[in-house]
Amino acid sequence: MDVFIKGMGNISPQRTFDGNTIENAFTSFEANRLKCIEPDYSHFVDAKQIRRMSRVIKMGVASSMLAMKDAGLQKPEAVIVGTALGCLEDTSTFLSKMVEYKEDMLSPTAFIHSTHNTIASQIALLFECRGYNSTYVHRNISFESALIDAIMLLQEGSITNALVGGIDELTNTSFKILERLGHVKQSEGLNTANLYQSTSKGSIAGEGSAFFSLVNKPDNTCYAKIKAIKTISFTSSDQVCEKALAMLKENGIKEPNVLISAYNGDLEDDNTTSTVVNSLGMQSKVLKYKHLCGEYATSAAFAMWLAAVIIKNKRLPQEFITAPNSEQKIENILIYNHYKKIHHSLILLSSC
Repeated sequence: MDVFIKGMGNISPQRTFDGNTIENAFTSFEANRLKCIEPDYSHFVDAKQIRRMSRVIKMGVASSMLAMKDAGLQKPEAVIVGTALGCLEDTSTFLSKMVEYKEDMLSPTAFIHSTHNTIASQIALLFECRGYNSTYVHRNISFESALIDAIMLLQEGSITNALVGGIDELTNTSFKILERLGHVKQSEGLNTANLYQSTSKGSIAGEGSAFFSLVNKPDNTCYAKIKAIKTISFTSSDQVCEKALAMLKENGIKEPNVLISAYNGDLEDDNTTSTVVNSLGMQSKVLKYKHLCGEYATSAAFAMWLAAVIIKNKRLPQEFITAPNSEQKIENILIYNHYKKIHHSLILLSSC
């Protein structure tokens, strides 16, 4: 049984929350750190509740509400979230207070909000959803793991719709750690539009929250069909290529129209991506996305949002209009993502 994307909500470093991405060109930045462009949260949640939420929870709640509104659904039957690092700001606050107060007289609020499943729980509370609720914390395949869980639930027929999201935030502390580890490029002279021409190590740090309302029966409002998804860990580029070709063959696709790739501007990471892309023979169909949202563990959710937008509109956004084959009708898209060559993921979308 196929699974369909019926609604989407995306808060990212681009102005994606208002759904006018195709008309509004994407923005480039002269920075090595991309922060989300956030909506006015008072339009989504009561002001008294907003005061108790951290930034990442507000991002998750707002993007999930956008997805449900887009789908025209009142309540999800399941809420499944993928996040690699969870509520980082709350975790940092809790640990700082623990040191500051020498482990005495600590407020429990920061600890409660610091757990990874806080986002999925808060969403379920606001929608009064008492059904399946789960959070996946599997590094850079957290979103893909959440997506696999939702697809299995929909295919076995235990639910008819599910709200699935990928979310991670970038804080001052996490950015400093990434810089110290050499995972971020120097900001001087850096422009995200030229990210892939850079020859230095590291990428640009990013963040985002993308949620999808999935259903098991399509209608004419659906964006795209999720035909297949696969995660592969601790393997070689050749084996990733074999898995990708097997996935395409199983789904009767000789070659997808577009390959949304994992290029992030880091020399070593991009060499791995190029090996897979060249082995698939799809160099002319590559579309790069990490200059738009930055590199973060659940960026595959942004890629899936972008793929679904392209398939529904049957054309590329203005950002990619000069890409090869930009005039052809787009029926299917393969997303390939990896981070530091450890965990790889493949998502295949097609038109409904």
